[in-house]
Order: sequence, then C-alpha cells, then structure tokens
Amino acid sequence: RATSPPLACVSPPGPRNLSCISYKHPSVRGGLGGAGRGAAGAVRCPPGQCCIGIWNRSHALVQGCWGGGGAACPSPTCIPSPAGPPGGAVLVCLCHGHLCNGNATGTGVGTAVGLGEP
Repeated sequence: RATSPPLACVSPPGPRNLSCISYKHPSVRGGLGGAGRGAAGAVRCPPGQCCIGIWNRSHALVQGCWGGGGAACPSPTCIPSPAGPPGGAVLVCLCHGHLCNGNATGTGVGTAVGLGEP
C-alpha cells in the first residue's frame, strides 16, 4: 500500500514583519496599501506582502506595501523596471528587503525624503 509523503507546513508567500518606506506624492490620487501622504516614513506590511516603489524619472510617486508577495517580489533590493507604454517615464520595483523601496538602484532616484517637492 502506498503512503503519502508528510505534509509540509506552508506559509503565505512573502516575508513576515517587513517594513517598507511609505510615501504618496501630493499629485497621486487614489491609494495603495500602506502608502502615506507627504513626508516619507515607514510602515509594517501584513504577512505575505512586499514593498513597492513607483517613480517618474525625477521623484517618487508612491511607496508602500504591495499584496503580490512570493515570486512577484524575488529581489531583496529595489531594481526598477519601466512600466506602462514603451518610452514612458514610470518606473516600478517590487522587493522584499527591509525598507528596500527607499532607493531605486541604478536610476539615481532616491527616497522621497531626499527628493523634496518639485
């Protein structure tokens, strides 16, 4: 008679107790989980979420928690990639390191705190 392998404990995707930079530029409407207003700060994300950063080429638009987690956020650092139409000015990163969405690696764009208002 065949036996089943033991069941492994499966945890939700993404890190636990992750903190992300939280910021929302005044020009951005709507919301994103954990995105604050005005000055940047930090927010603790729910289990299974990771950090997101959305920038245009000159400043941060939104930073906060994102519910994708798991394989959608494979990098511990923020390595932005273009989003939207080709040649567009919007960059997005998903990452799972502590406060990883504070710096956009390789773009010269830093945290919302370091940018100030345009």
